[in-house]
Amino acid sequence: MLATLLNKHTMTMTESTFGRLLTNYQQIFIQFFQQRPYVTSSALGLGLAAIPVLSHIIRSYRGYLALGPGGLPYNFLGWSIQAIAQPFARHDVRESRPFADPRVYDDLGPHGRTSFLNEIPARRGDRPEVPTYVAPQRQMSDHSDVNVTEAMKLYLAGSTAENRELLTIAPSQLEGPKHQALWLQETATKPKWLAKSTKGEIAHVHHDGSSHLIMSLADAEVATEKGWAERHMLSGVIFPLSYMLVYSPRDKAELQVWKQLLSASIAFNIASSTD
Repeated sequence: MLATLLNKHTMTMTESTFGRLLTNYQQIFIQFFQQRPYVTSSALGLGLAAIPVLSHIIRSYRGYLALGPGGLPYNFLGWSIQAIAQPFARHDVRESRPFADPRVYDDLGPHGRTSFLNEIPARRGDRPEVPTYVAPQRQMSDHSDVNVTEAMKLYLAGSTAENRELLTIAPSQLEGPKHQALWLQETATKPKWLAKSTKGEIAHVHHDGSSHLIMSLADAEVATEKGWAERHMLSGVIFPLSYMLVYSPRDKAELQVWKQLLSASIAFNIASSTD
């Protein structure tokens, strides 16, 4: 009984002491800002200014998550990394003029200006919506049907059949292990620009049916002009200039065009590796 009374008394004293301390801190806090109106107005101004910034960050982060998992961490760290990379990114990704700049002709070796692509039609309609996140690069409209996407993955895997000594399928280093990618074999000679940038990865397909291909400058120029593709925002920065996002095929006819683009990419990279 005595112990219980002592405990209650101690708790009452603790609560009372805490209450007095809290009241004292509140008074000190109020007096501080009352005596310094400039600090008060500045703090209020900063708080109000931060509201739209925080609102933008929240919207941007939600948009980043809507892209789905990719090469960067699928969390706030990943969003932060791509945000930090924004000042280094290029935003003229739908322009074809950079491919015709003589200053980049030698960047992709002797076959950089060689075309490996047969004649293709212009893509009908507007380009899909591609958000301006540095990574992952995805389209948010005009997605492929699930059956088309699966056909793309099977075709990508089967493309090694005629070139097993040079090509292989392995998990993507750029998009993560959940994505299968087309690679030059480890034993294949990789041109310096490819070994330095993607380590030999030349193509992969995303869950939305879009894909990344490394093409010759000449073929990348045609694919861009005819509305089938656009550059990655880091193409010409850390990736080859012709590291391209090819839009999702919307039907069987467009799937055939994608196969032509992939074949041209393979032919270019094989030619570059056998010089």
